[in-house]
Order: sequence, then structure tokens, then C-alpha cells
Amino acid sequence: MQAVLDLFIALSRDTGLAFGVFFGLSWILLKSGLLRPRELDPALVRRSLILACSGIFLTFLAIQAWYLTRNGFAGEVEPVVSSLSWQLHSGQPLYTTFDQAERYSVLYGPSVFLTNGLFLKILGPSLFSAKVASALAAIASLLLLYAALRRKTYDTLALVTTAVTVLYYWAQGFSIYLVRPDSLLVFAVSLGLYAAVRSGRWLAILTVAVATGFSVNLKIHCFVYFLPVLVLLARRFGPRAAVWSLVGAGLVTAAPFAFHPQISALNYLHWLTNEAHHGLRLDLLVQPVNFALLLALPLVVIALLRGRRLGYLGQERWLVWSLLPAVISALAISAKPGSGILHLMPLIPTTMFVAGRLVRPLRDSGLPIWGRPSAWASVAALALVALLTGGVAEYRSVRLVDWQLGQMPDLAADVQFIMDEHSDLTMGMAIAGEDRWFRSTWLKPLLVFQGNPVLLDPISVMDTAKAGVPLTQATYDAISSGRVAMWLVPRAHVPFQKMSWYDPDQPIFPADFVQNFQNCYTLREHSEYFDLWFWNGLPKGERKAGQALTTARTHASAQ
Repeated sequence: MQAVLDLFIALSRDTGLAFGVFFGLSWILLKSGLLRPRELDPALVRRSLILACSGIFLTFLAIQAWYLTRNGFAGEVEPVVSSLSWQLHSGQPLYTTFDQAERYSVLYGPSVFLTNGLFLKILGPSLFSAKVASALAAIASLLLLYAALRRKTYDTLALVTTAVTVLYYWAQGFSIYLVRPDSLLVFAVSLGLYAAVRSGRWLAILTVAVATGFSVNLKIHCFVYFLPVLVLLARRFGPRAAVWSLVGAGLVTAAPFAFHPQISALNYLHWLTNEAHHGLRLDLLVQPVNFALLLALPLVVIALLRGRRLGYLGQERWLVWSLLPAVISALAISAKPGSGILHLMPLIPTTMFVAGRLVRPLRDSGLPIWGRPSAWASVAALALVALLTGGVAEYRSVRLVDWQLGQMPDLAADVQFIMDEHSDLTMGMAIAGEDRWFRSTWLKPLLVFQGNPVLLDPISVMDTAKAGVPLTQATYDAISSGRVAMWLVPRAHVPFQKMSWYDPDQPIFPADFVQNFQNCYTLREHSEYFDLWFWNGLPKGERKAGQALTTARTHASAQ
């Protein structure tokens, strides 16, 4: 049994090999007469497809609901996005300068923080409300894609294409569910697609402009993902419509920097410039290239099936070719340390939309090609590759997230208990250790939601260190002066001691910073998961007030 599982995992990681294996098996079954697809009842096939698609959609929603209700995060970026979203809403600057004591800014544009901050404000700050924007965006992207593709109220082809989109989301693991810009980005792309093909002229121009500008303010390079959308807009309403949308997108992009007092365009530019020094690594392209092949597979198969009679790409050729610069750009960015295949996720809705447009005339054509086993084998192999790649990746990802969160089931309660016991002190979360101990620090937003300051974020410090920008003296002074009165440190670990995932041989925080911290703070208490380090300048009475924490926490846990 293990050998079979290992085979499935291996095939799910190699698009070309998987397609070849499934094509060969399907061709043999068809050639031998064991499979006779042309003899199947069309009504039965339609009902079976609807049932299968419904199962995929329900599973997608079930995973989303499950993650929304879990008291924890599945990715290292989620804590900083959630924390900065609430900080921005609370009046703190989003992008700091490199000479400030604070070092918490990251490369994402303001859209992700403004959007998540809005939901935190409406629903109240919590781990649940921090995840809501991403959840709604992921679901809406599917609804919009279906609406853009459908020709009638119940369109089976549009439904199947949307279900395959879910499988492609799953092929990137758990990423579509995470609190980061990517789910918002696929929503914006899907909104642009829908507006370009369904809305009236000026509403389409306005919607595409807003979606494009919003996306550029998620990640600066995101305008390339809208090239197919602009092609659709220009083909339907003329080139001027696309130009007007680009002008509007520029205004939308500039708006947060122009009107929000805590969003500095100059500081954001400095952070982008800092990231440019990270360089590219060709060895990081293996996984992104394989995913790009997975994206291209349906387009190639459908084009070959269409052949000369229908035209390989037909009227959609410019739409297909507009995907090329987006793919090239995404692959280039994926070679940057810390990036990966996530930069290809925004291409999923567009690719599936193009595939849906290409396949519709092929389905209705009645060409003699459907009498060939190779045609049916291609379709079967394509479906099985998508199902295997998405299904295996998502199953393993959900199991991993469940296991990770299950390692510390009452972590959120522990953090809340510490905040209740020391409500009169400012506190921060210090990273330390690896694996589950590092993941225990991902609940930092709980501290921020209670009004505690953010002085340092490990991703921000790591990004600047990679570019050769050290911590400023003001940061050392903030530690020495006790700007944060108490730090939560993963239990039995040295505060701020963790290796960089950019350079595994280098620590994120330099040794002299760690030593400075240990000179200024003393370990006084510990909870179930954290050591509590108090600033040495606190009055003795305040130290004593916290000495019963361990006993009280143990007693509370026993009850």
C-alpha cells in the first residue's frame, strides 16, 4: 500500500510523467474496447459531472470553514499580515524607515492590510476575523469565474472548468486559504475577467481599473496578470477602453498613498528597493516550472484536439499569447528567495477561463476526432492529472496543518492567560527555536489585537539583513529602555535565536542583539508554552505580581 501511495505522490509532483502514464493507460483501455465513452448516456455523464463537481466544491468549502474555526495560523506570513492590518487601522505607520527602532514592514502593498483591517474593524479583532477576507475572496473568485464562463443558467462546461480551478488551487497546497495577498489577487483577476466579458462598457472599464489598481497594491508586479483581461476588454470595446482602464488603475494605485496618512509611498519604495538586492536562484525554479507546465497542459491538449479545422487557438490566440509575459514574469519572480509557486496562482483563473473558451466549440463541433482513442485518452489523462495533483497536494497539506495545530491545542488560551495576568504591561512575541516552537510565535496578532506594540518582525528583519541592512542603533536602544516591558519567548529557548531560511547558516538576529537583550531582560516566569522575560528596569513590585503565573496556569489547566 505504501508503494502505491509513494507512486501517487511522485506522479503528483511530475506533470509530464503523470500525463504520459495516464495517457498510456487510457489509450490501452480505449483501444482494447474496455472503455467505450461514445456509448455512454449523455444525461448520465452530465449528472455524474455535476455530482463530482459538487463534491469538489463542498470539500473546498469544508476545508475553508474548518480553517476559519481553528485557533491558529498555517503559514509564517499570516501573523505579520494580521498584525500590521490591525496596526494600520489603529493609526500606526505601515512602512517604516530603516533608521527607526521598529522593523516590521514587509513588501506587500497596502491593499492586503486595508482589506484585512476592514474586516478586523467590522467583526472585531480575532483570529477568525483575520481570516475572513481571504476566505470570502477565494470563494468569490470561483463564483465570478463561473459567471464569466457560463452561457446559460446551469452550464455544465462552466461548472467543470470552475471545479478544475479548485483542483489547481489545491495543487499549491494550503496557500489559497492563507491570510496573505494571493486569495485577494485571484479574486481581483476573476472580477476583472467577469467585468471584461459581462459588464457594460463603462462599468467594465471602471471595474477592471479598480481590480488592476487594487492588485498592484497587493504586489507591485501584479499588472502583468491583467494583460489577458485588458485583451478581452480591448477586443470587446476597443483599445481605448483598455487605455482608460490603465489610467484608472494608476489612480487607484496612487489613492492609498495620497489619502492615507500612515501609508508612505517613499518608504514603500525603499522597501521595494531593498528587496531588489535579494537576487535570483535558478535552483528555486524546479517547482514553479513544473506548475507552469501544469497550467499549460490544458491549453496544449485542447489546442491539439481543435487542430486545423477549428484553428488551434482560433479567435482566442491573442488571449493565449497574452498569458506568456505573465508566466515569464511569474517564473522570474519565483526564482527570488522566499517566493515560490505562489506567484503563479493568479494565472489559474485566467488560464482556466481561456481553456473554457477554447474547449466550448470543440465540444459542440462533432468533429471525427472524437472517434479516435487518442482524443479520449488525452481528455482522460488531463482530468486525472488535475485530480491527482490537486487531490494529493491538498490532502497532504490539510493533514500537515491539522497535525501542526494539534501539537499545541491550547496555545491561544495560554497566550490569552498571559495577557490577562499581565494586562498592565506592554508585551511582545520573540521568535526562538525551530519547527513547533517557531510556530508558537505565530499567535503574535493576539498581543497586537490587545493594543501591544510591534517592535520587530522576523520576516522584516530577515529581508533587510539579506539586503545588507542591519538593525539600527535605535532598535538596540528600544530594547535597552524597555519599550516592551515583557517578551513571550518559546519555552526553554534563547530569545531571538533562530536561523534564517534565506541563509540557513546565518541567524536572523545578530549575536550582539541577542546579548543586548539578555543584558536588559531577565527570565522570571513561564507558562505552558512560553518563558516570560521581564525588563530589568521594572519596579520590583511589578515583577512579584507575575511570579504566581506558572502555578495559576497549572491550576487553571487542571480545572
